[in-house]
Amino acid sequence: MSYGTPPPPPGQPPYGQNPYGQDPYGQNPYGQGPGAPAAAGDPGTLDLPYYGIGFIPAIKRAFAKYARFDGRASRSEYWWFALGYGVLVMLFYIPLAIGAAAESTAVVLIFGLLLLVVALAGIVPSIAVGVRRLHDGGFSGWMYLLGFIPGCGGIIQIVLMCLPSKPEGAKYDRVGGGQGGYGQNPGYPQNPYGQ
Repeated sequence: MSYGTPPPPPGQPPYGQNPYGQDPYGQNPYGQGPGAPAAAGDPGTLDLPYYGIGFIPAIKRAFAKYARFDGRASRSEYWWFALGYGVLVMLFYIPLAIGAAAESTAVVLIFGLLLLVVALAGIVPSIAVGVRRLHDGGFSGWMYLLGFIPGCGGIIQIVLMCLPSKPEGAKYDRVGGGQGGYGQNPGYPQNPYGQ
């Protein structure tokens, strides 16, 4: 007596295999080569983006690259840091607003100063990770200034930060771990993406 499902008919792949070839999920959408987004995992260096990073590592990574405006940052690096920084600011802003509503000068003064310290400590890494995120999308870091356009600037910036990674962003990577400028790593073909 046999248990389970019957064997597949002749010519069919064994159980659990995709009949159309290898499963595309979790693979590099741009192929192999420098600057191509790797499958989720730690790149082992701060010079490359970390695709699939978690919340706490993203915060640590943003502060480890405190004022570095070169290189790239993945979407997860940017958005986890933005979430963490936003929550931290709100933790100080809410008591400040409550103290202002209650007309408590001491609470307003304490939380106002704490909020100022948090905002000043986070402004540089926030801008830096935003510029690196634009680089990963294939844009110049100067596009970050579009966020200052009154009315629609914030919307433009959010849309740019949501765009997927592009191989063109590799031109913003450091060559040889920061040993001599930016651009394509000389150890690879000039254009690994074709054309």
